[in-house]
Amino acid sequence: MDKKDSEQKYMKENKETMQPSPDHKEGIEEPNVKQYNKVQGGIVAFVILVIIIIIVLVSTDMFGLLN
Repeated sequence: MDKKDSEQKYMKENKETMQPSPDHKEGIEEPNVKQYNKVQGGIVAFVILVIIIIIVLVSTDMFGLLN
């Protein structure tokens, strides 16, 4: 217990004098999600394009489904 008490005392004494690192920020930060908007837009456009191509190919009987 003496070692633990001395560690806590040391931390309390040095907490005021220690400077946080420059990249250390207090509290919760919001994640950077701005990069995902372009990716999500691309995925949505790709899916819509694939659906349109499939509809066109089925409607023109490209697969021989409409006999």
